[in-house]
Parts: sequence; C-alpha cells; structure tokens
Amino acid sequence: APALSLSRVITALAICSCHAQKRNYTIGAWIPGTPETMLSSLRPLFEEFLNQEVGETQTPSIRFQLVPVDYSANTSSHSLISQGNLDFLYTVAGKVSCTIVENGWAVISTRRVRINGLESGADGSVVYALKSNMEIQNVSDLEGRRIGVGYILDATSYQLGYQLLAENMIHILEDAEQFVLYGTDFERQFQDVLSGRIDAGVASSTWLAEMHAGELDRIRVIQPLEPWYEGEPFPFPTSTPLVPQSGLAVSPLIPWQLKHEVARALQRVTADHPAAVAAKIE
Repeated sequence: APALSLSRVITALAICSCHAQKRNYTIGAWIPGTPETMLSSLRPLFEEFLNQEVGETQTPSIRFQLVPVDYSANTSSHSLISQGNLDFLYTVAGKVSCTIVENGWAVISTRRVRINGLESGADGSVVYALKSNMEIQNVSDLEGRRIGVGYILDATSYQLGYQLLAENMIHILEDAEQFVLYGTDFERQFQDVLSGRIDAGVASSTWLAEMHAGELDRIRVIQPLEPWYEGEPFPFPTSTPLVPQSGLAVSPLIPWQLKHEVARALQRVTADHPAAVAAKIE
C-alpha cells in the first residue's frame, strides 16, 4: 500500500485538534421564505434549545449559531462548506443528498410534521392554478402559459413538477420563456397565482397546507394523484409522489460524541415545546 505522507498526517491531526477545541458551531439553514422568516422560525430550536440542552452541558461550554444559506449566491452552502465555515446544514432533502455525496456529510435528524392532524415525514408536490380560471383544467392547458417554479434543488417546488410537465411534453429548459423562477420565495409565487400574474405554480403540498389552509378552495390542482404514506392518505388532498422532508446534516469533522448529543437533544423536543411551535414542528 502507498505510504501516507507525513504532511497529510500532520494536516489531518491539525484539523481534528482544531475541531476538538472549537467553542462555536455554525448551523446553516434554508426553508421556504426569506432569511428573516427562517431565522425567526428556527432560532428557538437551533440556537436557544441546542445551546441550553447541549452547549451548556459541555466542558468548556460551546455555542451554536444559526445562519441563512442558499437564499442568494452570497450565502451558498456549497461555498461555506468548502471554506470550512459550516458545521451543520438544515435544508430540503435534495440539497441534503447533494451535500452527503459531494462532501461526505451525514444526516443525524429529519423533520416530521403534522398536517391536518396527521403526522407526516414526507412532502408532496403540486402543480396548481387559480380555480376561477376555467381555461386551465389539465396539464395540456398549460402549454404556452406562464408557470412559476421554485428552488432548483427542491424536489417539491421544482423537480417533481419538472417531471410531471415533461411527461406531458412541456419542458422547463426547452420552453424556458414560459417559466418564472421564484427560488425560495414560495409566498410570492402563491400570491402571483391568485392575482393572475402567472397562470400556474409548482409548490410543496405540505407548505400549501401549512401556510394557506384557508385558501386551498381557491386553487385547482392539475392532474392530481392521491398518494398514501405510512398506511394513511397523505394529508394534502392531492399531490404528486412523495419525497422525504428536510434533514439536518453534519460535517465529518465534528466529533462523534457531539453529533450524538445534538441528535438526542432534537429527539427530546415535544410538540408543545416553544421551539417546536415556532418551527411548526408538531
């Protein structure tokens, strides 16, 4: 076997030593919306709760800081990871999968929620239009129409919709002039569908059910399916196939014991805990 160079051994030891002595750990996060709504929603869980339940129990104590990622090119999680500036990443399943493959990270926790009183650990995707727009009844009616899509790495606001449309000969890349990219701003897309600025949108069925339960009767889901998850009908009435929801991934440089304690702490969060209420985790 080829000999391991002394310089690599010294570098590896230096990295391990640095992380063993770290006092501050950075958690990058992305959820639909804006950096401000993300911080407001997740700080109670990923800063206040983890600092109390994990940080203050260490000797010496450590601190967790939450930062927004992937809301703009300047906050790319890929760049922050490459620069060694992220220790944990909470984001959608597609991005987590890429991070695992590209950087050797591992998932230590996944998000579960309740929609309409039923627990769900998955997301569905819908292509939807304004119900009062009688010209759009089926996928074929979307040809040449303005369609809003979301974050390109998010299965529910982009990839599953892309697949459904492609199966009906409407291609996001080939017919790019009819698509509007909303990135992480799901709310603006939804309002633009309601106002008629665009003809249809692609969004997470879980997000729609969580954020706009009282307005679902105003939209029509195009070519709906009725999936089942864990033996129950998926809470949103119609949806494309399901994918896992968000997960918390961790750098391979983080000590195993700390990964374990963070995961155990998050498992102890109950539905009535203020951090769970703020994050809409039930």
